[in-house]
Amino acid sequence: MTQLEGRRKAGQVLQALMAGQTLKYLIFAVLILNFLQYFFEEAQQARLMLSADSPLLAWTRVFVTTIDELGWLGLLLAFELETYWLSYQALSVWWVRRSLQGLRLMCYVLLAHTIVTNLNAAQNYLELDAAPEPVAACALADQDIFFSQNLAYERITRDNCAALTSDVGLFYLEANVVTDAPGYELAGWHTWIDLQDALIWLLVVCAIELSVRLQSAAVIEGRLVLLANIARFGYGVLIIDGLFWLVTGHYLYAFDQALWIGGFWAIEWNLKQWRTAIEDGTNHDEVTA
Repeated sequence: MTQLEGRRKAGQVLQALMAGQTLKYLIFAVLILNFLQYFFEEAQQARLMLSADSPLLAWTRVFVTTIDELGWLGLLLAFELETYWLSYQALSVWWVRRSLQGLRLMCYVLLAHTIVTNLNAAQNYLELDAAPEPVAACALADQDIFFSQNLAYERITRDNCAALTSDVGLFYLEANVVTDAPGYELAGWHTWIDLQDALIWLLVVCAIELSVRLQSAAVIEGRLVLLANIARFGYGVLIIDGLFWLVTGHYLYAFDQALWIGGFWAIEWNLKQWRTAIEDGTNHDEVTA
C-alpha cells in the first residue's frame, strides 16, 4: 500500500466514524471504560491507605475522581437525551422532565463534592508548614508512613527509604504522608490545577445548560447567547490543564481530559445541529430523527 493510498484509507475511516453518531458513541464508550479504570485504581489505593474504621469522608476523599466521573457521566447522559434523543413531545411529558431534572440535581451534588474536596485540599496545602521537618526518610521507616511524589504513594520501609529521596528535610502533606522539596512544590501545582480545572468545567457546563434552555425556547441570538459562547473559551484552559498532566507524566489524566473535552464537544455538535434546524425553520424532532 502506497503512502497516498494509506492516507486515503485513513481519511475514509475517519469519514465513516464522523458519519452519523459513530465517533460520539465511541468516545462515550471509552469514557465508561475510563471511569471503571479510575474506580479500580482508587479502590486499590483505598485498600492500601484506609481501613474499615476510616470515616466516610476519608473514603469519599480517596474516591474523589470516581465520584467526579460518575457525576460527569450522568450529566453527559442528560445532555445527550435532551439535545439529541428526546423530541419536544417527549420533553414536554412531566415525568420525563422531572427525571432529567432529578438526574441533573444528583450529578451536581456529586460534582459539588469534588469542588468541596478540592477547596479543602487547597486550604490544607496553604496551612502546611512551609519549613521542612529535619528528618530523613529512613528515620520514618516501618512506621506506617507514606512517601508521596507526583501523586504516587509508597510506604516507607527499611528496604526502600534510601531510594525514595536524599533530602533530610521532609514536608508533612498529611499526618502519615511526607514528601521532599520538589514533591512539596509539585503538590501545590496539583492542588491548584485540580481546583481551577473543576471550576472551569462547571463554567463550561453552565454555558451548555444555558444554550439548552435558550434553544428550547428557540432563542439563538442575544446577550445570553453571547454570554454562553464566551464561557466556552474555558475549553482552552481545559486543554492547557491536559498538557500539564501530560508534562508531569500522568498520561491517563491527560487522556481522560481529552476524552471529556471530546464528549462535551459531541454535545456541542448536537446543539449546533439543533441551532441550524431552528435557523432553517425546522424543529427539534427532525434533528433527533
